[in-house]
Amino acid sequence: MVKLKKLLCALTVLGAASFGSIGIAAAEETYPTRPIKMIVPNPAGGVGDLIARVLAEEMNAELGQPVVIENRSGATTMIGTDAVARSKPDGYTILSLTTSGVVVSVLREKLPYNLERDFTPIISVGSFPMALTVSAASNINSFADLVAAATSTKDITYASGGVGTLAHLSSVRLLKELNGTGNHVPYRGNNDAIQALLGNHVQMFFPSTAEALPLATSGQIRVLGVTSEERLPTLPDVPTMRELGFAQFNPRLWYAFLAPANTPANIVSRLHDALAKATMDSSVQARLKAVGFTMEIKDPAAVSAFMKEEAVRWGKIIKDNDIKIND
Repeated sequence: MVKLKKLLCALTVLGAASFGSIGIAAAEETYPTRPIKMIVPNPAGGVGDLIARVLAEEMNAELGQPVVIENRSGATTMIGTDAVARSKPDGYTILSLTTSGVVVSVLREKLPYNLERDFTPIISVGSFPMALTVSAASNINSFADLVAAATSTKDITYASGGVGTLAHLSSVRLLKELNGTGNHVPYRGNNDAIQALLGNHVQMFFPSTAEALPLATSGQIRVLGVTSEERLPTLPDVPTMRELGFAQFNPRLWYAFLAPANTPANIVSRLHDALAKATMDSSVQARLKAVGFTMEIKDPAAVSAFMKEEAVRWGKIIKDNDIKIND
């Protein structure tokens, strides 16, 4: 009788475990069954917000569930990134990662997460070139004027959306190549940096082309160069940095999407396909190409390799220029 009870108990436990496994598998197969949260670790209204919202609109129809954007800015993308790292690996919380997210992982010695250990890459969708801009209210009317200002006895003042952002490192790198000097004024996000440029409180800023285009069209800023391979149709009179003599100066603001580590492979695949389809939608392409975005789909393995390459690339800039941030 005792043996029989033990056997029945074992069968009950086994059956429950099997039922639980079946339940999990079924949940994965029917994913998604509720809204998906996409965390953007930058302030609302920025270019990262634009990419996330444009793609989320298309993903809604493909996945049959709303993709809700949540902006969690602060600490150069750390706050939002950490929130996703701590989320359940069930596909209902994903991260919109930009170049700055990789840069901060190199810049800071202590992080509450590790990009390689705590995340699973989903896809990379493409990038924006950067625009070398000055205020229309400044006395800098050409690239030659900028060089003269940067190499004079009075340092040029340049803005960024924070220490370690792509705008910051791009400015540092350009000034070094010019043998010039400058004073860095970090702001809390690109929107504040742009306002400082418009007010002529700073002389130079490197926004993305998406941020620069409307301001250039309205005459509020001057665009002296772009980091794209070719001139942009929307800025036909603006030379590329290559044309200005800087063939290797090509920083780009790229966008990738990550899920927490251990997210089931079939869910990662589902998200990859939804994001890829959204990116390739003709209306999305037209909208993003108009502001300089270049579509380039990378699968999870390629995203992982690319992130490592970017960490090495920008790590060298950080080391060579002794850029530090308080932990």
